[in-house]
Amino acid sequence: MAEGPDPVVADLEQEVTCGICHDRYQEPKLLPCCHYYCKQCILTLSSRYRPNQPFPCPDCREPTLLPDNNPDRLPTAFFINRMKALHSRMEKAHGKLETTCEVCSGGKATAFCRQCVNFICEKCVESHQRMKAGFATHIVSTLDELKQGGVKELTFENPPPPKCEDHEEPKKIFCFDCNKLICRDCIVIEHAGHNYEFVKKAAPATRKKLTEHLSPLKNLLPDLSTAVNQVKGTKQKIQAQKELTERQVNAKFQELHDILDRCKVRVLRESSALADSRMEKLTVQEKGLDLSLGTAQSLIDFVDRTLENASDEELITMQEQVVSRIDAEVVKRGKEAANPDPVEKDDFGVEIFVCEDLKNLLCVKNVFVYDGKVDPTKCTVEGDGAKNAEIDNPACFSINTHQPRKCSSKTKVTLKSLVDESSQQLQAVPVKGEVYSVEYTPRLRGRHHLLISVDDQPIPGSPFSVFIKIPPTKLDKPVRVMRGINNPRYMVFNSSEELIVTDGSGDVLVFDKKGKQIRSISKSKHGFGNICGVAVDKEDNIYVCDSNKHCVYKFNKRGDLLKRFGTKGNGPKELIWPRGIAVAGDQVFVCDDQNHRVQVLTTELEPVKQIGSEGTGNEHFNCPEDVTVDNEQMVYVTDCYNHRVQVLTMDGRFIRSIGKKGNGQGDLYGPHGVCVTGFVYVAEYTNKRVSAFTKDGQFVISFGNGHITNPYGVAVDSNGFVYVRSQESVVIF
Repeated sequence: MAEGPDPVVADLEQEVTCGICHDRYQEPKLLPCCHYYCKQCILTLSSRYRPNQPFPCPDCREPTLLPDNNPDRLPTAFFINRMKALHSRMEKAHGKLETTCEVCSGGKATAFCRQCVNFICEKCVESHQRMKAGFATHIVSTLDELKQGGVKELTFENPPPPKCEDHEEPKKIFCFDCNKLICRDCIVIEHAGHNYEFVKKAAPATRKKLTEHLSPLKNLLPDLSTAVNQVKGTKQKIQAQKELTERQVNAKFQELHDILDRCKVRVLRESSALADSRMEKLTVQEKGLDLSLGTAQSLIDFVDRTLENASDEELITMQEQVVSRIDAEVVKRGKEAANPDPVEKDDFGVEIFVCEDLKNLLCVKNVFVYDGKVDPTKCTVEGDGAKNAEIDNPACFSINTHQPRKCSSKTKVTLKSLVDESSQQLQAVPVKGEVYSVEYTPRLRGRHHLLISVDDQPIPGSPFSVFIKIPPTKLDKPVRVMRGINNPRYMVFNSSEELIVTDGSGDVLVFDKKGKQIRSISKSKHGFGNICGVAVDKEDNIYVCDSNKHCVYKFNKRGDLLKRFGTKGNGPKELIWPRGIAVAGDQVFVCDDQNHRVQVLTTELEPVKQIGSEGTGNEHFNCPEDVTVDNEQMVYVTDCYNHRVQVLTMDGRFIRSIGKKGNGQGDLYGPHGVCVTGFVYVAEYTNKRVSAFTKDGQFVISFGNGHITNPYGVAVDSNGFVYVRSQESVVIF
């Protein structure tokens, strides 16, 4: 009987096989998550991603960043190399590999010396036995004994410590400050005064520390195992329920099929009997009429022949008899001709229809029969999907009738876009009791109306307002371009969704939702110099910064000048090159560019305070370009030549900084415009792109590169469309 594979060898075979290439490990490297793979496999895997972008571990999916894109910077999985050597020896011990003497290289190996860690031939075995002085303590095992002893017979002694590259001394000491092995000479030279300990003395404490740290993880194994078993059990129950449901559905529909077959036979029998009864009556009528027709025709033929052939004497003689017969036939057949209709009508037929109740009978467990109707005024809507959703991602909500389900009521759900007036019909699916579930995947961003009706009557709250948002990761291509604007600068939306833009000609332009210019505040009338930032307050008054005139203007929504603030200088009521501007409540924030500060004014343009001064630290600026305030009353300032966005409280206290100088992912270079909705959008003048971050400063994505040139301002409308200033246009993403 052939021997099966040795389980120890099989286990080792699995341990020394790379999980990516499924071959023996070649230069195994250890990832930060403690999984290991061949060096080349790691390099190949990381090459599928952009430089400096983490790649997922194939085992645990943990993001891994390759140091300097070089796998040599990862630690070597030295124990895997030892296991490879052990596996090779196990294969030799079990005869899977040709085994020759590793001492004399002369003959076939028949034994293994544990102290020499070599396979040896019979001659070398005899030498071991003969030379008692040098080999008295050596333990020699035959190959058969190795098969019995397994790994215990082949395990290696700990390898000697590596030698120092600088001093050729063994590295027997560990420096805790530098986290590296060192030799005795290193203590005196490079590591004088450091915290160090001999490896043999430090190793037990290290083993104890690792064991203690491992204990909590081991304690989690039972709970994790229980969770896995619960999930498996649930899957098995679902599979069993699926099979049971299939049998129930098949049985129920077979029952329905049998009922329909019996109904068909009954309807055909009844319709046939009805048709036969009518046909019988019509047959009797047909025979009587045929007889009358034949009698009348026979009398007519007789009289015609008599008139043609009889003599005058014969005709006069027959006159009384013939006239009497004709009169009698006229009276008799006249009654029949006066009522020519068939005794039965030809309106025979069977009306067959499928009612709505039958169409809605499908249910996973049972077939339900309902009667009556739902009262729409008692229905409510529950779930976030009736308020918010994300484009291309499933959303759901439920309709609760608060009454027993009744299939005779017709529920209609419509999702209508307020952007392009398109509509999407949604299906309400019964789930339990009086609750219906509605699932949908929106395809168009922006504001929508959700119209819900029962039996053509809207339920309370319908139409509901739903906002379909789009994540920045999907803003890869422009959807529209507004052309014909001379070097636009900054922009903002008012409460009527009108876009207000400052352009290079010195005019303030106002556009409607379709991009058509509807009015302007002209340079020729107000003598603007170089207008930049623009903002609106809750009453749609317009605030404009003029860099050349070193001032701020306030206009009403019609464009009438209300007030002007500032002259050139660095005092409390002075500005030098004001750029961006924002309004939050009753406060106005102005980027005082060349004074390297943010001035805070009232909406009546009276000075309140100043935030920051020139510098590189927190709450210091180097040419602040733009400012905005989010719905949580946090102030965002683009600190242009410090290449960052500073996030401050309303009173100017520093919270966090977003970005750093560079052109990589998450870097900023010369940021100008900033706009905050659910994300922070930053227009990068030098990098020619817009970068999106979360509010806590996590980078999300950059977009617009290749579609926009030297972006200044950025704004987002109520439907989630991002407007970005380009050289001679406004590009909409």
